Amino acid sequence: MTSDTLKRLIAARGSIMVDPPLLQPADVFLDLAGEDLRRRLYLTQGPDGAELCLRPDFTIPVCRIHLDGGAAGRRAEYGYVGPIFRHRASASGAVTQAGVESFGRADREAADADTLAFAIEACRAMGVADPAIRIGDSSLFVAALDALGLPAAWRARLHRLFGDRVRLDRCLARAAEDAGNGAGGPAGFLAALEGSAPEAARAVVEDLLSIARINPVGGRTAGEIAERFLEQATLAAGAGIGEKGASFLSGLLDIHGPADKAGDAIADLTASAGVDLSAAIESYRRRLAAFAANGIDVSRIEFSAEFGRRLDYYSGFVFEVEGPAGVLARGGRYDGLVAHMGAGGPVPAVGCALWIDRFEIGGAK
Repeated sequence: MTSDTLKRLIAARGSIMVDPPLLQPADVFLDLAGEDLRRRLYLTQGPDGAELCLRPDFTIPVCRIHLDGGAAGRRAEYGYVGPIFRHRASASGAVTQAGVESFGRADREAADADTLAFAIEACRAMGVADPAIRIGDSSLFVAALDALGLPAAWRARLHRLFGDRVRLDRCLARAAEDAGNGAGGPAGFLAALEGSAPEAARAVVEDLLSIARINPVGGRTAGEIAERFLEQATLAAGAGIGEKGASFLSGLLDIHGPADKAGDAIADLTASAGVDLSAAIESYRRRLAAFAANGIDVSRIEFSAEFGRRLDYYSGFVFEVEGPAGVLARGGRYDGLVAHMGAGGPVPAVGCALWIDRFEIGGAK
């Protein structure tokens, strides 16, 4: 059976099989799961009023297991097979996932390669002999934002839109213009917030919500609302990124093609623009070398600089493995997630999940 085959593969790589509780605290999912997944959660409340949800994925619950088991930075490998729950318009909300999560490996590129190799091996074991592979790396885009020296508000806004090219292009077009024309919204309030520390802005927003007796909705906290107001204040002050910066970022996002050619394309673009992304490019090339060491033909992998996951916790390398029935496996790196959940700092982490029902639709056994 499909599940048994995947369990054997997970055990063969030395992963500990785990089965997190079906009912999970909803706060981290609401904070980090991304707007699309937030809308698809099955939410309820516990006896104490705490907001709970049926687990919509395994990554965050496995992080909880890892944190409860010892030092956050220790090396540990986990695997799982079980149901997740998401609202779906024309299908059951329960589907079975299998996957692996890896924590604490300092050799990040090698860990990335091992995770992708597992996904490919699992697909082949399920009867998909030659799956298509696409990879991306948001850390290249983040490095470009940092290298351009953009205002914090623009960096945050552009980073948040990464993976949604249509909205990102609109934002870049706006950023290229003279932002001194104003960002819209309540100009007096924005002027008052301009230059404010995030803590002070958060306090102002919380006070206003309290005075108006308005509860934050849509999973947005007062702090998140304050951050949006701070962005608007910065934009209204005229701190755009200019046509040159926007053009460079658009050119970077346009790079796609065979993964073994993409590194040179990125290097050529950065050299012509005078932007130093050497560290990010070197990491990209080390990852390709690790792929090759795992027997993966990098010339058959498609790289897309605009490709990202719409889950807010992914922080760098991401991938998809596709077969006749669509995307069979997804994964990537999320070094900041464990810190967000209570660890003292970032912990190297990478994982992937396979959609078992899609193998069965495609005829794999």
